[in-house]
Amino acid sequence: MSQRPAVRPAELVIALFGPTGVGKTAVACHVAKQLATRVVSCDSMQLYRGFPVLTNQPRPEETLGVAQELVGVIDAGEEWSAVEYGRRARPLLEEDLARTGSAVIAGGTGLYLRAALAPLSAPEPVNPDLRRALEEQAAREGPAALHRELASRDAQAAEAIHPENTRRLVRALEVLMSSPGRTWSGRADLWAPDYHHHTLLVGLTMDRAALYRRVDHRAQSMFDGGAVEEVKAHRAERPSSIERRGIERAIGYRELGNHLDGTISADEAVARLAAATRKYVRRQGTWLRKLRGAVIIDVSGRTDEESAALILAEARRARDASPIEGRGA
Repeated sequence: MSQRPAVRPAELVIALFGPTGVGKTAVACHVAKQLATRVVSCDSMQLYRGFPVLTNQPRPEETLGVAQELVGVIDAGEEWSAVEYGRRARPLLEEDLARTGSAVIAGGTGLYLRAALAPLSAPEPVNPDLRRALEEQAAREGPAALHRELASRDAQAAEAIHPENTRRLVRALEVLMSSPGRTWSGRADLWAPDYHHHTLLVGLTMDRAALYRRVDHRAQSMFDGGAVEEVKAHRAERPSSIERRGIERAIGYRELGNHLDGTISADEAVARLAAATRKYVRRQGTWLRKLRGAVIIDVSGRTDEESAALILAEARRARDASPIEGRGA
């Protein structure tokens, strides 16, 4: 009786999403190590070189020897759109799929993850005069003025966009003001995409109180570990600008800058940094609820190795099946 020829397992992208502090990188490294591949970071702030503490970039001792891609690759004043991020991330995933049959991407920037995994509509054509006027208004009056204007035009859009996210406020107002009567979609279909490759989407969660304790600890560790010095060095070199750009949009940059200016104490800076991070965690929770077809894994009480083992088991099932429906673990 002749043996059946060996069949290569189906190629699979494993995408890990979750809130700041849940432990995505550590779990992803354990998964990637077992699959002999690397981790593609999906964090809009970890892109910046020179800010390993402020952006919580993986330390060598945390990565298990697994290569980390798209970490520390752009200058402080540079900015990537989600479209640009997707353009850079997709070839990395495809290289890994071709080499090992597996690719791992992990992070907490939802729109970037979407752009890496599936087609993302190109942005609306920009009216440069309108954009400049909106940016100048934000510089004069603060982003809250744009948020109030957005709320008067599209309450649903205002609810979806953070009041201090100048970039997204400007883009939403561009659409609304350029096309009277139009609503801003907010990408309601964001997590029902046609993926580029067979994809296992995993959402990591944790007990909220435990997660907040991690966030508070991280804020203090960042302050003590060199984030203040990173911000100080950048402020000494940066050119003046009418808006916060690049690394200046990172959580903690403004809070630590206020401390350097002497307007708040060290303890207050740490408290504000932790509060801003918790607020971001809540927004990431909104993204997490949009992950249609995702496997949701609660990592509370589990080691990184145990969480990785659950993901690898799901990956084995996913290779021989159509995209799976969401289920808890």
